[in-house]
Amino acid sequence: MALHSPYDPAREAERFAEGALGLEAPSTVVVLGEGLGYLTRWIRGAHPSARVLKVHYSEEISRRSSSVSEADADTWHPGLRVSVGEFLASRLGELDLEGLRMIEWPPSARLFPALSRTANEALQQCLRELNGTLVTTISVGRLWLRNCVANFLSLEEVFRGAPCSPERSIVITASGPSLESAAPLLREIRADVDIWALPSSAPFLREAGLKPDLLVMTDPGFFAIHHLHHAMPDCPVAMPLSAARGLWSLAAPGSNRTRSFLLAQPGLMEEVFLQSLGITPPSVAPHGTVAATAIDLARAFTSGPIILAGLDMSTRDILSHARPNEFERFFQERAWRTAPSYTFWFRSSAQQSATRVPGSGGERAPISLRTYAGWLGAQAGEKVYRLLPSAVALAGMKPLDSASLKELLRCSPPSAPGNQLSLSPALPARAQRVSMARRILAGWRETVLEGLESAQGKRGTSALAAAPLLTLAYQIAPQPLLETKRKARLGDERGARESAISLLQECEKFLRGLEERVSRAA
Repeated sequence: MALHSPYDPAREAERFAEGALGLEAPSTVVVLGEGLGYLTRWIRGAHPSARVLKVHYSEEISRRSSSVSEADADTWHPGLRVSVGEFLASRLGELDLEGLRMIEWPPSARLFPALSRTANEALQQCLRELNGTLVTTISVGRLWLRNCVANFLSLEEVFRGAPCSPERSIVITASGPSLESAAPLLREIRADVDIWALPSSAPFLREAGLKPDLLVMTDPGFFAIHHLHHAMPDCPVAMPLSAARGLWSLAAPGSNRTRSFLLAQPGLMEEVFLQSLGITPPSVAPHGTVAATAIDLARAFTSGPIILAGLDMSTRDILSHARPNEFERFFQERAWRTAPSYTFWFRSSAQQSATRVPGSGGERAPISLRTYAGWLGAQAGEKVYRLLPSAVALAGMKPLDSASLKELLRCSPPSAPGNQLSLSPALPARAQRVSMARRILAGWRETVLEGLESAQGKRGTSALAAAPLLTLAYQIAPQPLLETKRKARLGDERGARESAISLLQECEKFLRGLEERVSRAA
């Protein structure tokens, strides 16, 4: 089977690319199954401002391609050490979604069907993750920054050190319905494992008499804290500064303080505040789900097995969480004679776009969890397990029943229980932290004002390209930023300039309001 026309391969590639890409100029093109470079050459000629990522299905074809140079970081082939999914994740960001197009060379797909399927699935998973992160940033980007400031000002005591011993077995508890079945097993093996709780599992663990060694919290919203209102465990809380604020008001019974084990998420916002405190927390990449962060944190500190309990990615009949949980309380408080709590459970379950899991006996998998399931399944890796798993398969995690769990722990080396944390030196006084926060926010506002002046002048939208202005704009006004990029890509210079000016004014107003709020907190 020929990969290109033996007569006029360049014209063949041009006709295909024109039909696949249409008339609108793309910002980024992912070429799956690139051949000898004809597709890429035409794209670069027709759309010189577009970035091209090339995925070859053969290392030999990649070597022969005229579009690949020795130092080409935008090219993947099967001979590289990273998977195609890892390559795409490293080369694409959320802002690349605006104007991104994908084309696949049909002869390559026919010649290498397995690689074609793998590449397409990897790209779709990557785009789902990026879209999920983008949607989250649009929804809560400003909340992350507000939380950062509030937690920075309200920290009481901060831990440093290791959250577990180096070979300790870790059980991470999510709040899926299977956690109810796992509870007797967890009591039986409690002395052999550390338990790290996700916030939504805290009410169940309290009721079950299982005290966690660590709570991991990353979600910025109301429910992350709401789950803990009646079930705050007496243990350190691993969290980034952007996590939900208000932890300082939830000291566990018998304790008058909450102690944080801070995590550093790469990015401008949190790093600046952490540097002001003079501390260097462990770096954990942000994810769309706290379970992924907990797995990464465990990997960083233990070589022992990491066991997920209650990570179902599905509902069981109408139940989405192990009981008790705060959603149950939420429904019970709204129940009345003609609308019992089960009515609310049913309506909540029915409103989810979910598909029945084959052979599960009633489990349903919400579409909203597919992105998380895909990430967890692909990234989990060695020594990550699921205890009494649901019927939703996560390929990267090995299933455990009662017998295999006990055998796994029996073969694990002995290790000290509990965290290995100690208190950091005293933090700067609150008044000093207020001054620090005001200085940081004032510096960011000055950066935005300089960008606004540039946007109103000769530089136009190019003023947004430089960090940290691009980071600030994405955090505070991601949707207007995408609209600015779209107008610039389509050649609407006037519209792009007006949009850039408007979004920078919006950023300045937000930062000014936050700075005033900090001043009032002095």
